[in-house]
Amino acid sequence: MDRHSRFYFFFLAIVIAIVGVILGGTVAPHYAVKPVISPEVASPKLGTTTAETPQPTKVESKVVETEESVYIKVAEAVGPSVVNVNTKSQIQFFFQAIPQEGAGSGVIITQDGYILTNNHVIEGAQQITVTLADGRTFDAKVVGRDPYTDIAVIKINATGLPAAKLGDSTNLKIGQIAIAIGNPFGLGKTVTAGIVSALNRTITTENGIIIEGLIQTDAPINPGNSGGALVNSSGEVIGINTAIYQGAQGIGFAIPIHLARSIADQIISKGYASHPWMGVYLDTVDARISTYYRLAVDYGAIIMDVVKNGPADKAGVKRGDIIVEFNGEKIETADDLVVRVMRLKVGDRVRLGIVRGDRRLTIEVTLEERPRGE
Repeated sequence: MDRHSRFYFFFLAIVIAIVGVILGGTVAPHYAVKPVISPEVASPKLGTTTAETPQPTKVESKVVETEESVYIKVAEAVGPSVVNVNTKSQIQFFFQAIPQEGAGSGVIITQDGYILTNNHVIEGAQQITVTLADGRTFDAKVVGRDPYTDIAVIKINATGLPAAKLGDSTNLKIGQIAIAIGNPFGLGKTVTAGIVSALNRTITTENGIIIEGLIQTDAPINPGNSGGALVNSSGEVIGINTAIYQGAQGIGFAIPIHLARSIADQIISKGYASHPWMGVYLDTVDARISTYYRLAVDYGAIIMDVVKNGPADKAGVKRGDIIVEFNGEKIETADDLVVRVMRLKVGDRVRLGIVRGDRRLTIEVTLEERPRGE
């Protein structure tokens, strides 16, 4: 290639570079960047189509609610529905009646004065006084109570009350926020917070009654919180606070609201709640008892007595029988049997696997309604 040819190609390269810079500055911005412009500012140029006009991009903003604001909102929404329940009773001490006072909590469930609380809060009370969040006080009467679920309903003569919103406790998740509102130690309205720690817990009360299906929470629950509300982050009541684990920290229990509401509906409609009943008195068979009495098995629920004309008596169950199966499920203890019966309904027919002496029997029993006071 001679000197003239090299000069020609060098000149051509410079011309191409200059044209590229000009085109890059005018054409490229139209295709490389799509500006986000408000519709009020952007308008299509004359001679262009709608498809050629840059369209605005919608930007959605999401406000994240802080945990603190959740607590404040729930306290303001549910607080007015939680009441203080104060009781007066008398206990007989030798030949003298001694006055006794108690304090608990309750949740307003209707605008005309029905209040949900615990049975143990009002049991034995001769006088019940309810104090509302606005400071008003009312005498209350007992509509009905159910010791088998520790639920009671009381009534005050008032209207236009702030009834709590009852939620759904059948779909609770471990770890979700749980807020307890009540009257601990008679101090007045108190709000504490935690989480749902566990579900379907079973406890035995001081009276020997087994309550199952409870919500466990680490929201601080103290004496006086009983009957108060356990609330979710939406301000819905998910449980009625009922008990604490003595000697432990952060272990409290609440009755799921779906159970409490069912019992309350029965109490309001007929004054009491129905429960299935077999009509037997039980004890647990273990290895020690089995060896001492030379029983054929070392587990199960042994029949200590049979209520005359009760469901078990009608079916042929006898004193000394050992129930080892219930509808095909193994029964290890008397509590196992009680829990399984409580899960059923009046009128259900159950199949019992029984050991009688050295024989194995199957007996069917139709559950009846537990007589009041049994």
